[in-house]
Amino acid sequence: MKITHVTLLTVLLVSSNSILAFDEVRITPNTPLGWETANVRDDAIVEINDNQPLFGGGSLMFATDTVTSGQDKGDFQFIWQQSIDAIDFPDRILGNISELSYFWYRDANSTAAAHFTPVVRLSFYDDAGTPQDFNDDKTGFLIWEGIYNGINPAATDSWQLSDIINGNFWAFVSGEGVVADFDVTLDDWVTGNHPNGSLSLSTNTNIIGLNIGVGSGWNNSFIGYVDAVRLSFGEVDDVLYNFELCDLFVQNTNPDVIFDNSFECFQ
Repeated sequence: MKITHVTLLTVLLVSSNSILAFDEVRITPNTPLGWETANVRDDAIVEINDNQPLFGGGSLMFATDTVTSGQDKGDFQFIWQQSIDAIDFPDRILGNISELSYFWYRDANSTAAAHFTPVVRLSFYDDAGTPQDFNDDKTGFLIWEGIYNGINPAATDSWQLSDIINGNFWAFVSGEGVVADFDVTLDDWVTGNHPNGSLSLSTNTNIIGLNIGVGSGWNNSFIGYVDAVRLSFGEVDDVLYNFELCDLFVQNTNPDVIFDNSFECFQ
């Protein structure tokens, strides 16, 4: 779906059948609420800015300009699992995911291969049903990437909405590497309906974080943006993350604020 200008109401209407169901969480540089940059290498930049706002006054930018192969990588992530001896959100499990969507934008000035767009990664932890035995535990990512979901080439210079709840997700397992199944849905991972048996997940696999990123190995250059990322674990845990430059706009009554880093957040 192509979006050239959008309001929050539009997002409510087109991204789900459950209108007004989600909680909007405003993520800003000043108030990231657990979100943070990760894996940002020398040839990449990740930041919230106002270069290409979707609605409001900002979005999440990813930019790479490859000088050294493999250094073109940058992520932005929220890892909500913080405890080491308990699961912080036990209902955030693979089998409970009911909504997953995001808006992305690829700048036409990008010279990386035409199919590349920012990817979405679900960070998982699976104890294989044996919580007392750590030897069979696995962590990693379930990764949605446009090329494995019919996006080639990617649209440019316009916001695109991808509803990815029924899309294909490949897997990366920490300490093991890529699981080479690229046409497997989240439901397939739950039921074990995939040809490569090296990774066994279930409905009870814990989802412990959400990661968005670009690279590595894309080469050349890439400029892109992400906003309005929605992840739902049923009706009572349904969040849309809105990336904005400012916590809110307030009236400027102090002429000296122009010399302050927060100047952009004043009217």
